[in-house]
Amino acid sequence: MSPLYMPLSQRSALPVIFALVILSPLAIDIYLPSLPEMTRFFSASDSEIQLTISLFMICMGVGQLFAGPFSDIYGRKASALLGVGLYLVGSIVGAVSTSIELLYVARILQGLGAASCTVTAFAWIRDHFSPIESGKWISYMGGMIGTIPTLAPTLGGALAIYWGWEANFVFMALLSAFIFLLAIRNMQSKVRSTTQDKNTSGLFLQNLGSILGNKQFLNYSLSGSLAMGAILTYATHAPYVAINLAGLNEFGFSLFFGLLGLMQLSASLLTPRLIDWLGQRQTIVVGSLFSIAGASGLLFVPSDQPLWFFAPAAVGAIGFNFIFGTASSLTLEHFKHCAGLAAAIDGFARMTGGGLIAFAVKLAGFDAFTTVSLAYALLGASLILAGLDLLQRSEKRTNKLSLKACR
Repeated sequence: MSPLYMPLSQRSALPVIFALVILSPLAIDIYLPSLPEMTRFFSASDSEIQLTISLFMICMGVGQLFAGPFSDIYGRKASALLGVGLYLVGSIVGAVSTSIELLYVARILQGLGAASCTVTAFAWIRDHFSPIESGKWISYMGGMIGTIPTLAPTLGGALAIYWGWEANFVFMALLSAFIFLLAIRNMQSKVRSTTQDKNTSGLFLQNLGSILGNKQFLNYSLSGSLAMGAILTYATHAPYVAINLAGLNEFGFSLFFGLLGLMQLSASLLTPRLIDWLGQRQTIVVGSLFSIAGASGLLFVPSDQPLWFFAPAAVGAIGFNFIFGTASSLTLEHFKHCAGLAAAIDGFARMTGGGLIAFAVKLAGFDAFTTVSLAYALLGASLILAGLDLLQRSEKRTNKLSLKACR
């Protein structure tokens, strides 16, 4: 369904849905340039401050498992308001924190809120669009999720320079308050039909079994996890390469990283067109090839010219934009009746799986170039899975045509 032919109430909700998905990457990346200042302010170690990022990601991953069923039962507006509300409270607590323990509480609240926001956004899209149209819109959303980490440090660095690290949390509070008001005004209070089923727990287990037993869901959820692992590995190693090896300062790195983010945004805008031209599975194949090309290029970066790291790394990141949203739409394709639960399980797998992949490749002990190359190269598994899926679908079509010919 094109937005032009959607009811006005649904069209007005689209900006809210897209706003929901930017809250999670924003919370991870906006205060990265402020980490040294926060370390001094809280008299904390680097690991204690970095734990604020890990806490957020853990709570966001686990929180989605609860947010999905909540969204299916009580409706998308309720889960959106719950998520944005928690995020808003967490942002305010973060801005006024005077101890590291209170900052941890703020990040837990933000992570739980972001979990509900993300699940709501993906499920809402599946509610209102066909599988193919959902793929296009989720691709746009995936592009935003992948682009925000490259733009947010620039914004965060500028805010911190003028108003201190607290300004990052104030900005998140103001943004989430604005989204909260938009959600109240523009989202419908429609409760899903699952609430009318007397055996809600039985229906939940039935839906859970059908999701976890679906080969397409498992394959493309794995592709999403591999893509998340690759982009996390790139994002965590990029500051080291730019600042420690190439000698850029924090703000210079933010500007440089932001320019690459604009290139990624362009790639995300191209993804729906690519889906139109080739198809969803073929788009994942193309994205995997981009990532493998980036992995190969990283192995040939001269050690005395470290900024060249960003050329092949950006190529691999474009592959992420082609894969991430497209794979997510394929995981939700057969689960419109329980889109919240499916989006929750997929989101949990992406966050935890991506984090574990990024952690595992770092444990290998290679240099930054080889580590990011390895993370990108793992997307070769997505290439194989999508290729096998295309082959099986082709064989099924051939068999159907043969049966028709026999009749």
